[in-house]
Amino acid sequence: MRIVQAGSEIGRLPRLRLTLAISGVLVLLLAAFSIAVYALLRIVVLQDIAPFREDDPVILAGAQRQLELYAWQLVLVNLGALVVVLVASFFIAKVSLRPLEQAIELQRQFTNDASHDLRTPLAVIRMESSPHGDEQVSPEVRERLRIIDEQAQRMERLIEQLLVLAHVDADSALTREPTDLSHVVNGVVRDLQPLAEARSIDLKVSRGESALVLGDELKLSQMVANLVDNAIKYSPESAPVSVAVWQNRDNAYVAVADAGDGIPASEFNQIFQRFHRADVVQRNGRGGHGLGLPLCRWIARAHGGDVTVSSRVGEGSIFTVRLPALVH
Repeated sequence: MRIVQAGSEIGRLPRLRLTLAISGVLVLLLAAFSIAVYALLRIVVLQDIAPFREDDPVILAGAQRQLELYAWQLVLVNLGALVVVLVASFFIAKVSLRPLEQAIELQRQFTNDASHDLRTPLAVIRMESSPHGDEQVSPEVRERLRIIDEQAQRMERLIEQLLVLAHVDADSALTREPTDLSHVVNGVVRDLQPLAEARSIDLKVSRGESALVLGDELKLSQMVANLVDNAIKYSPESAPVSVAVWQNRDNAYVAVADAGDGIPASEFNQIFQRFHRADVVQRNGRGGHGLGLPLCRWIARAHGGDVTVSSRVGEGSIFTVRLPALVH
Protein backbone atom coordinates (compact mmCIF):
# COMPACT_ATOMS: atom_id res chain seq x y z
CA MET A 1 0.00 0.00 0.00
CA ARG A 2 2.89 2.40 0.75
CA ILE A 3 4.27 1.93 -2.73
CA VAL A 4 0.94 2.71 -4.36
CA GLN A 5 0.44 5.80 -2.22
CA ALA A 6 3.94 7.09 -2.88
CA GLY A 7 3.60 6.29 -6.54
CA SER A 8 0.36 8.26 -6.58
CA GLU A 9 2.25 11.32 -5.36
CA ILE A 10 4.97 10.75 -7.95
CA GLY A 11 2.49 10.46 -10.82
CA ARG A 12 0.16 13.33 -9.92
CA LEU A 13 1.33 15.65 -12.69
CA PRO A 14 1.71 12.93 -15.37
CA ARG A 15 -1.72 11.61 -14.40
CA LEU A 16 -3.24 15.06 -14.85
CA ARG A 17 -1.57 15.43 -18.23
CA LEU A 18 -2.74 12.00 -19.37
CA THR A 19 -6.27 12.73 -18.12
CA LEU A 20 -6.36 15.98 -20.09
CA ALA A 21 -4.97 14.26 -23.19
CA ILE A 22 -7.55 11.45 -23.07
CA SER A 23 -10.33 13.95 -22.30
CA GLY A 24 -9.26 16.13 -25.21
CA VAL A 25 -9.41 13.23 -27.66
CA LEU A 26 -12.80 12.07 -26.39
CA VAL A 27 -14.22 15.61 -26.42
CA LEU A 28 -13.11 16.08 -30.02
CA LEU A 29 -14.77 12.78 -30.97
CA LEU A 30 -17.92 13.77 -29.07
CA ALA A 31 -18.04 17.17 -30.78
CA ALA A 32 -17.55 15.59 -34.20
CA PHE A 33 -20.31 13.05 -33.48
CA SER A 34 -22.69 15.81 -32.28
CA ILE A 35 -22.05 17.92 -35.39
CA ALA A 36 -22.72 14.89 -37.58
CA VAL A 37 -25.97 14.11 -35.72
CA TYR A 38 -27.15 17.71 -36.00
CA ALA A 39 -26.32 17.78 -39.72
CA LEU A 40 -28.33 14.59 -40.29
CA LEU A 41 -31.29 15.94 -38.28
CA ARG A 42 -31.21 19.15 -40.28
CA ILE A 43 -31.25 17.21 -43.54
CA VAL A 44 -34.20 15.07 -42.38
CA VAL A 45 -36.23 18.07 -41.14
CA LEU A 46 -35.62 20.11 -44.28
CA GLN A 47 -36.52 17.16 -46.46
CA ASP A 48 -39.80 16.67 -44.54
CA ILE A 49 -40.88 20.30 -45.07
CA ALA A 50 -39.49 20.62 -48.59
CA PRO A 51 -42.96 20.33 -50.28
CA PHE A 52 -44.37 23.09 -48.01
CA ARG A 53 -41.34 25.38 -47.63
CA GLU A 54 -42.44 27.94 -50.26
CA ASP A 55 -46.20 27.81 -49.55
CA ASP A 56 -46.30 27.99 -45.74
CA PRO A 57 -43.81 30.17 -43.80
CA VAL A 58 -45.27 28.89 -40.54
CA ILE A 59 -44.02 25.38 -41.30
CA LEU A 60 -40.56 26.75 -42.08
CA ALA A 61 -40.51 28.69 -38.79
CA GLY A 62 -41.62 25.57 -36.92
CA ALA A 63 -38.86 23.58 -38.55
CA GLN A 64 -36.31 26.17 -37.46
CA ARG A 65 -37.57 26.03 -33.88
CA GLN A 66 -37.37 22.23 -33.97
CA LEU A 67 -33.75 22.41 -35.15
CA GLU A 68 -32.93 24.86 -32.35
CA LEU A 69 -34.51 22.46 -29.87
CA TYR A 70 -32.38 19.63 -31.24
CA ALA A 71 -29.28 21.84 -30.92
CA TRP A 72 -30.01 22.66 -27.26
CA GLN A 73 -30.69 19.00 -26.52
CA LEU A 74 -27.34 18.08 -28.06
CA VAL A 75 -25.61 20.76 -25.96
CA LEU A 76 -27.17 19.41 -22.76
CA VAL A 77 -26.26 15.85 -23.70
CA ASN A 78 -22.68 16.96 -24.44
CA LEU A 79 -22.38 18.70 -21.05
CA GLY A 80 -23.47 15.54 -19.29
CA ALA A 81 -21.17 13.48 -21.49
CA LEU A 82 -18.29 15.85 -20.67
CA VAL A 83 -18.57 15.01 -16.98
CA VAL A 84 -18.60 11.30 -17.81
CA VAL A 85 -15.60 11.79 -20.12
CA LEU A 86 -13.56 13.56 -17.41
CA VAL A 87 -14.32 10.90 -14.79
CA ALA A 88 -13.61 8.07 -17.23
CA SER A 89 -10.39 9.72 -18.41
CA PHE A 90 -9.17 10.12 -14.84
CA PHE A 91 -9.72 6.44 -14.04
CA ILE A 92 -8.16 5.35 -17.33
CA ALA A 93 -5.09 7.48 -16.62
CA LYS A 94 -4.90 6.20 -13.05
CA VAL A 95 -5.07 2.56 -14.10
CA SER A 96 -2.63 3.10 -16.98
CA LEU A 97 0.01 4.86 -14.86
CA ARG A 98 -0.25 2.68 -11.75
CA PRO A 99 2.33 0.05 -12.90
CA LEU A 100 4.72 2.84 -13.91
CA GLU A 101 4.28 4.63 -10.58
CA GLN A 102 4.97 1.41 -8.69
CA ALA A 103 8.07 0.74 -10.80
CA ILE A 104 9.38 4.28 -10.18
CA GLU A 105 8.82 3.98 -6.45
CA LEU A 106 10.51 0.57 -6.33
CA GLN A 107 13.48 1.99 -8.21
CA ARG A 108 13.63 4.94 -5.84
CA GLN A 109 13.43 2.68 -2.80
CA PHE A 110 16.19 0.48 -4.21
CA THR A 111 18.39 3.53 -4.82
CA ASN A 112 17.80 4.70 -1.26
CA ASP A 113 18.54 1.31 0.28
CA ALA A 114 21.58 0.62 -1.88
CA SER A 115 23.02 4.09 -1.27
CA HIS A 116 22.60 3.85 2.49
CA ASP A 117 24.03 0.34 2.59
CA LEU A 118 27.12 1.42 0.61
CA ARG A 119 28.00 4.25 2.95
CA THR A 120 29.28 2.04 5.78
CA PRO A 121 31.73 -0.07 3.75
CA LEU A 122 33.01 3.07 2.02
CA ALA A 123 33.65 4.70 5.39
CA VAL A 124 35.58 1.60 6.47
CA ILE A 125 37.60 1.61 3.24
CA ARG A 126 38.53 5.27 3.71
CA MET A 127 39.48 4.71 7.34
CA GLU A 128 41.64 1.67 6.59
CA SER A 129 43.30 3.33 3.57
CA SER A 130 44.62 6.18 5.73
CA PRO A 131 47.94 5.64 7.57
CA HIS A 132 47.48 5.43 11.35
CA GLY A 133 49.75 7.27 13.76
CA ASP A 134 53.42 6.63 13.15
CA GLU A 135 52.72 3.81 10.71
CA GLN A 136 55.49 3.74 8.13
CA VAL A 137 54.61 2.83 4.56
CA SER A 138 56.60 2.92 1.37
CA PRO A 139 55.94 5.64 -1.21
CA GLU A 140 54.50 3.02 -3.56
CA VAL A 141 52.02 1.78 -0.95
CA ARG A 142 51.19 5.35 0.06
CA GLU A 143 50.37 6.18 -3.57
CA ARG A 144 48.12 3.13 -3.85
CA LEU A 145 46.35 4.09 -0.63
CA ARG A 146 45.89 7.59 -1.98
CA ILE A 147 44.24 6.21 -5.13
CA ILE A 148 41.96 3.98 -3.04
CA ASP A 149 40.94 6.92 -0.86
CA GLU A 150 40.37 9.13 -3.91
CA GLN A 151 38.12 6.55 -5.56
CA ALA A 152 36.25 6.00 -2.29
CA GLN A 153 35.58 9.74 -2.08
CA ARG A 154 34.36 9.66 -5.68
CA MET A 155 31.94 6.86 -4.82
CA GLU A 156 30.72 8.80 -1.77
CA ARG A 157 29.92 11.80 -3.99
CA LEU A 158 28.09 9.52 -6.41
CA ILE A 159 26.04 8.05 -3.56
CA GLU A 160 25.07 11.51 -2.31
CA GLN A 161 23.94 12.49 -5.82
CA LEU A 162 21.95 9.28 -6.21
CA LEU A 163 20.19 9.91 -2.89
CA VAL A 164 19.14 13.38 -3.98
CA LEU A 165 18.14 12.24 -7.47
CA ALA A 166 16.02 9.52 -5.86
CA HIS A 167 13.81 12.34 -4.54
CA VAL A 168 13.89 14.77 -7.45
CA ASP A 169 10.12 14.59 -7.88
CA ALA A 170 9.24 15.12 -4.22
CA ASP A 171 8.43 18.75 -3.33
CA SER A 172 8.72 17.78 0.34
CA ALA A 173 12.49 17.43 -0.20
CA LEU A 174 12.75 21.24 -0.19
CA THR A 175 12.66 23.47 2.88
CA ARG A 176 11.85 26.96 1.64
CA GLU A 177 12.99 29.98 3.60
CA PRO A 178 14.53 33.37 2.72
CA THR A 179 18.13 32.71 1.68
CA ASP A 180 20.82 35.12 0.52
CA LEU A 181 22.68 33.60 -2.42
CA SER A 182 25.77 35.70 -1.61
CA HIS A 183 25.99 33.85 1.72
CA VAL A 184 25.63 30.52 -0.11
CA VAL A 185 28.31 31.44 -2.67
CA ASN A 186 30.79 32.69 -0.06
CA GLY A 187 30.35 29.49 1.95
CA VAL A 188 30.91 27.26 -1.09
CA VAL A 189 33.99 29.20 -2.21
CA ARG A 190 35.42 29.00 1.31
CA ASP A 191 34.81 25.25 1.54
CA LEU A 192 36.25 24.48 -1.92
CA GLN A 193 39.26 26.79 -1.63
CA PRO A 194 41.58 23.94 -0.52
CA LEU A 195 40.53 21.90 -3.56
CA ALA A 196 41.32 24.86 -5.82
CA GLU A 197 44.67 25.50 -4.10
CA ALA A 198 45.65 21.86 -4.60
CA ARG A 199 45.49 22.50 -8.36
CA SER A 200 46.79 26.10 -8.14
CA ILE A 201 43.37 27.32 -9.30
CA ASP A 202 42.63 30.98 -8.62
CA LEU A 203 39.11 30.64 -7.17
CA LYS A 204 37.46 33.94 -6.28
CA VAL A 205 34.13 35.74 -6.01
CA SER A 206 34.24 38.36 -8.76
CA ARG A 207 30.87 39.86 -7.85
CA GLY A 208 29.19 39.30 -4.50
CA GLU A 209 25.99 41.32 -4.34
CA SER A 210 23.12 40.39 -2.06
CA ALA A 211 20.47 38.28 -3.83
CA LEU A 212 17.59 37.06 -1.69
CA VAL A 213 15.54 34.02 -2.77
CA LEU A 214 12.97 31.75 -1.16
CA GLY A 215 14.62 28.35 -1.15
CA ASP A 216 16.37 25.46 0.50
CA GLU A 217 19.82 26.69 1.56
CA LEU A 218 21.27 23.18 1.71
CA LYS A 219 20.09 22.29 -1.80
CA LEU A 220 21.20 25.67 -3.17
CA SER A 221 24.63 25.16 -1.61
CA GLN A 222 24.82 21.74 -3.20
CA MET A 223 23.91 23.21 -6.58
CA VAL A 224 26.55 25.95 -6.41
CA ALA A 225 29.13 23.51 -5.03
CA ASN A 226 28.57 21.14 -7.96
CA LEU A 227 29.06 23.96 -10.46
CA VAL A 228 32.20 25.27 -8.74
CA ASP A 229 33.60 21.77 -8.29
CA ASN A 230 33.11 21.10 -12.01
CA ALA A 231 34.83 24.38 -12.87
CA ILE A 232 37.84 23.45 -10.73
CA LYS A 233 37.91 19.91 -12.06
CA TYR A 234 37.75 20.82 -15.75
CA SER A 235 40.06 23.86 -15.67
CA PRO A 236 43.79 23.50 -16.34
CA GLU A 237 46.13 24.05 -13.40
CA SER A 238 46.78 27.68 -12.45
CA ALA A 239 43.67 28.80 -14.37
CA PRO A 240 41.12 31.24 -12.90
CA VAL A 241 37.63 30.25 -11.75
CA SER A 242 35.27 33.05 -10.84
CA VAL A 243 31.85 33.05 -9.18
CA ALA A 244 29.44 35.96 -9.41
CA VAL A 245 26.13 36.54 -7.63
CA TRP A 246 23.75 39.44 -8.18
CA GLN A 247 20.10 40.43 -8.38
CA ASN A 248 18.35 42.15 -11.27
CA ARG A 249 14.78 43.17 -10.45
CA ASP A 250 12.75 39.98 -9.95
CA ASN A 251 15.58 37.52 -10.66
CA ALA A 252 18.67 36.43 -8.76
CA TYR A 253 21.69 35.07 -10.58
CA VAL A 254 24.76 32.96 -9.85
CA ALA A 255 27.36 32.55 -12.60
CA VAL A 256 30.36 30.21 -12.47
CA ALA A 257 33.03 30.81 -15.12
CA ASP A 258 36.00 28.56 -15.87
CA ALA A 259 38.84 28.45 -18.38
CA GLY A 260 38.47 24.77 -19.24
CA ASP A 261 38.13 22.94 -22.53
CA GLY A 262 34.67 24.28 -23.24
CA ILE A 263 31.57 22.48 -24.48
CA PRO A 264 30.30 22.23 -28.07
CA ALA A 265 26.99 24.05 -28.64
CA SER A 266 25.46 20.77 -29.84
CA GLU A 267 25.81 19.36 -26.31
CA PHE A 268 24.36 22.28 -24.33
CA ASN A 269 21.11 20.37 -23.66
CA GLN A 270 22.62 16.90 -23.44
CA ILE A 271 24.97 17.72 -20.57
CA PHE A 272 21.93 18.25 -18.33
CA GLN A 273 20.72 14.71 -19.02
CA ARG A 274 21.59 12.03 -16.49
CA PHE A 275 24.76 10.00 -17.08
CA HIS A 276 25.77 12.10 -20.08
CA ARG A 277 29.33 13.38 -20.23
CA ALA A 278 30.60 15.76 -22.87
CA ASP A 279 32.85 14.24 -25.53
CA VAL A 280 35.73 16.53 -24.62
CA VAL A 281 35.52 15.31 -21.01
CA GLN A 282 35.59 11.66 -22.04
CA ARG A 283 38.54 12.23 -24.36
CA ASN A 284 40.53 13.82 -21.54
CA GLY A 285 39.62 11.01 -19.15
CA ARG A 286 38.19 13.40 -16.57
CA GLY A 287 34.77 13.84 -15.12
CA GLY A 288 32.32 12.07 -12.89
CA HIS A 289 29.20 10.06 -13.55
CA GLY A 290 27.09 12.62 -15.38
CA LEU A 291 24.81 13.32 -12.40
CA GLY A 292 26.05 16.69 -11.15
CA LEU A 293 24.58 18.95 -13.82
CA PRO A 294 21.19 17.16 -13.95
CA LEU A 295 21.05 17.58 -10.18
CA CYS A 296 21.86 21.29 -10.50
CA ARG A 297 19.12 21.78 -13.08
CA TRP A 298 16.58 19.94 -10.93
CA ILE A 299 17.43 22.06 -7.87
CA ALA A 300 17.14 25.27 -9.92
CA ARG A 301 13.84 24.25 -11.53
CA ALA A 302 12.45 23.07 -8.19
CA HIS A 303 12.99 26.66 -7.03
CA GLY A 304 11.23 28.06 -10.11
CA GLY A 305 14.42 28.88 -12.03
CA ASP A 306 16.85 27.18 -14.38
CA VAL A 307 20.52 26.60 -15.23
CA THR A 308 21.95 27.54 -18.62
CA VAL A 309 25.41 27.33 -20.15
CA SER A 310 27.36 29.44 -22.61
CA SER A 311 30.62 27.99 -23.87
CA ARG A 312 33.06 27.78 -26.74
CA VAL A 313 35.44 24.89 -27.25
CA GLY A 314 38.90 25.81 -26.01
CA GLU A 315 37.73 29.00 -24.29
CA GLY A 316 35.96 27.77 -21.15
CA SER A 317 32.34 27.81 -19.99
CA ILE A 318 29.95 29.95 -17.96
CA PHE A 319 27.10 28.25 -16.11
CA THR A 320 24.39 30.69 -15.03
CA VAL A 321 21.69 29.96 -12.46
CA ARG A 322 18.55 32.10 -12.55
CA LEU A 323 16.12 32.01 -9.62
CA PRO A 324 13.05 34.10 -8.70
CA ALA A 325 14.19 36.76 -6.26
CA LEU A 326 12.50 38.17 -3.19
CA VAL A 327 12.19 41.88 -3.80
CA HIS A 328 13.60 43.86 -0.90
